[in-house]
Amino acid sequence: MAEVLACQIVILDGTTISQDVNKRAVGQVLLNLVYKHLGLDERDYFGLLYTDDKSNPRWLDALKPIRKQIKRGPYNLRFRVKLYPIQPTYLFEESTRYFMALQIRENILQQRWVACLHACLCQNVDFCSLPCSPDSYALLAGYIVQGEFGDLETNDPNYLEEVPFLESAPQEIFTQVMELHKRNKGLSPAECDRKILDLAGRFTLYGLDFHDALDHSGIPILLGVNGFGITVFCGEMPHLIKLNHFPWVRVSSVNYKNKQLILEMLPIVGQHFEDSIIFLMPSKIACKEAWKSCIEHHAFFRSIRPPKRPSRNNLFRRGSTFRYSGRTQLRLLQEGATNTLERKPSRRFERISSRNRFSSRQSHARQTL
Repeated sequence: MAEVLACQIVILDGTTISQDVNKRAVGQVLLNLVYKHLGLDERDYFGLLYTDDKSNPRWLDALKPIRKQIKRGPYNLRFRVKLYPIQPTYLFEESTRYFMALQIRENILQQRWVACLHACLCQNVDFCSLPCSPDSYALLAGYIVQGEFGDLETNDPNYLEEVPFLESAPQEIFTQVMELHKRNKGLSPAECDRKILDLAGRFTLYGLDFHDALDHSGIPILLGVNGFGITVFCGEMPHLIKLNHFPWVRVSSVNYKNKQLILEMLPIVGQHFEDSIIFLMPSKIACKEAWKSCIEHHAFFRSIRPPKRPSRNNLFRRGSTFRYSGRTQLRLLQEGATNTLERKPSRRFERISSRNRFSSRQSHARQTL
């Protein structure tokens, strides 16, 4: 039996890195190797996703052995953003903003925003079902294109056709993005990342970790967890309607039992609310994952320091021993401010441009023909 686990990690820029760890290593060992490879200091915003044997996406637990989480090889994982800063100005490192901006782009593709643009423009509505208006989408795309291509140096009107987040986009969006690309002349990739994060931070769905659920009437809903609390939506992505929101200041505790996710609410003087709100999740595993997301978001955004992990020798220990083990957002802000005062330079990192991938793809196509 091999003494090492050969792990393959796909990064947000599309590259893959290989890391070998001892077969008894816990998740934190692999996380540290990836963070070191990428030169990340503000590492607590990120995590590693893997797919379990039932095809469920799950975050790698830093404190548990890797082999207890990924039962058998291959050990394939994805480096992704796990916790989104409430304000982009909370990020101090250029590399952090770069990977955060790449995650925003991936979210756009996964949420099928382009498909909704057609409906919005055909129906002549300003907002439709998008988390942002078509104008805001074009503005975002203009910054992304400037960061990828640099200043516009071509008169070819079709140069944007192979950009993934603009494939099949309406002609109105193409025209608007090209005009914005000209207007963004002189902006560096790092400046574009700042613009992207600042704009995306205003979108309705920014930073939400979604989980399928059912309400008390059996109606399918989506629970979105972020730094502000838990938001309830109905509909399908990206056609979502906000139904309710439970801010962390109102939630006294989050528990789970079998498939039930249970929110214990703090009472408000003079108002009548249910003390407990129960959501039914698709499975026990899905319920626990949603619970873990709530625990991590609350600990990261609301705590001064991460909670201690309960002792395994505690006879009265009940439920899971899972706890958030990283630094809190407050701690990251304090360290970032200190490093800024000391003028600590950001570590060098390599940007992988989509322009290179497009060019190589076109070159390969010409050779094939």
